[in-house]
Amino acid sequence: MNRKRIIWLIILLSAGAGTWYGYKEYNRTNKDYKNVKPDFTLSASALIQAYEKDDPGASLRYNGKSLEITGTVKAFEKDEKDFYTVVLSDSTGLSSVRCSMDTIHSTDAAILTAGSAVTIRGACAGFNKDEMGIGSDVIMNYCVVITKKE
Repeated sequence: MNRKRIIWLIILLSAGAGTWYGYKEYNRTNKDYKNVKPDFTLSASALIQAYEKDDPGASLRYNGKSLEITGTVKAFEKDEKDFYTVVLSDSTGLSSVRCSMDTIHSTDAAILTAGSAVTIRGACAGFNKDEMGIGSDVIMNYCVVITKKE
């Protein structure tokens, strides 16, 4: 009889813990990077060069970290769901930093134009290495515009 109670208690505790975890994950929100102190501050060219020279080392250093990137807007893209992506690069290379903008701050991104200097903060998500000669991309998520200069 005592063994059955222990088994039922373990089952109930497991179900309760699973329910609590599921509720917590369902209601989880992303950080607002507008108010987050960056782990690293660097230029778009320096970030691209770091990944191109030493992809594994740069991945260990930057992936999952808060980065503040300064560069020139190469392109500004808006998809069918009104999600914005800002592409930062220098004019000489094909590689770029692709910044997927946070939907909360999409109005800040809407004012950007190609050729303007900008500082963007977000989470570094990785690197898409160039295999075909069309340029590599550093991927940033949850980005927000910090400053913009014409």
